[in-house]
Amino acid sequence: MLRILIVSEDADRLAEIHRVSAAVGNFQAMTLQEGLGRFPLHASRLRMADLLILELPAINAQQMQAIELLRQQHPELPCILITPAPGSEVLIKAMRAGIRDVLPWPLDKGQLAEALRRVEASHVPRAQDHGQLISLISCKGGAGTSFIAANLGDALARHLGKRVLVVDLNRHFGDLTYIVSDKVPPSTLPEICNQIDRMDSAFLEACLVHVDNGFDMLAGASDPVKASQIQKDKLEWILSVVQPAYDFVIFDLGQSIDPLSISVLDHSDRICVVAEPAISFGRPGRRLLDILSALHYPADKVRLVLNRTGRKHEMPRATMEEIFGMKAAFTLPDDPSAVDEAISHGEPVAKLSRRSAMTRALQAMATQLCTPAEAERRSRTETASPLRRLMLRAKST
Repeated sequence: MLRILIVSEDADRLAEIHRVSAAVGNFQAMTLQEGLGRFPLHASRLRMADLLILELPAINAQQMQAIELLRQQHPELPCILITPAPGSEVLIKAMRAGIRDVLPWPLDKGQLAEALRRVEASHVPRAQDHGQLISLISCKGGAGTSFIAANLGDALARHLGKRVLVVDLNRHFGDLTYIVSDKVPPSTLPEICNQIDRMDSAFLEACLVHVDNGFDMLAGASDPVKASQIQKDKLEWILSVVQPAYDFVIFDLGQSIDPLSISVLDHSDRICVVAEPAISFGRPGRRLLDILSALHYPADKVRLVLNRTGRKHEMPRATMEEIFGMKAAFTLPDDPSAVDEAISHGEPVAKLSRRSAMTRALQAMATQLCTPAEAERRSRTETASPLRRLMLRAKST
């Protein structure tokens, strides 16, 4: 997906260009209200973008010099210039500076669509390793999704030396960070979304909870009202910053299936559905798997995680697998003493109970997830199902 940075000093024009670009294609766009003179302050954001759309109300000799300097500093970044009634002299100088297209203002939707198609056709994805993205989701609350997400991140970092980020996208009073840390989060996901114009690797680093060496967490919304400030395009922009910096990015999605969670699921290498071997998880768990199938997620991308196994009077594993229509990829034991102690102290279970059954099971899960996955990675540009088109039509707020 093409990552577009739209820049203008005028807020209304900025919003209009963003609206039109969203209407003509599936792009990951972010806006920046700034002038040419302050571009050096946003070098990291320019490096993250695949295309720059620059709107200028007028172009004089000084601004043209600034454009030429920008092109020299970022020659690999295609640029579309938008300006009212561009004359032949402006067109010639812009083309000499390496500008892809010069479009007049007011903006014509068809002209922008054609310019974006040309950039997209010649775009070569950057040769950059991205960390595996693992999403954990459940059909019911209380399944242990948050505990597994936090402690799986710890297992990958502590046991296997991986660099891991765990993100709390559970929008119902998220407190994921406190499962393994007593540190107060310096910022939350909604707060970062509200300051997305500052987003770069340095800003993000200052917003994270650093649990241990190689293990970071991004706190979620403290209540559903604040969670409404998380928006799909901003979340995808954050993801484009964090994925190259980590070996694994783990999302706790809670029980939500909506445009916001679907955008994360679309980027995921693994979707772990967490359930318990209990009849109460049978029908809703199967329904969740049916929804994931209707959204065209391939079967080898989805993993069933059975938590709290080994209890008396539980449903047999074979019965649960028959209900769900798939084998359990991971089983985690019922280990209340180790789990309760870890949660009550706000520490990773492996730190307090290194030899516990839960610690060993999480380490085994982490090891299995670290196996080479290139053969199983799927293109994220699959044909959209009718259900996905319907759900993504809604704007996440």
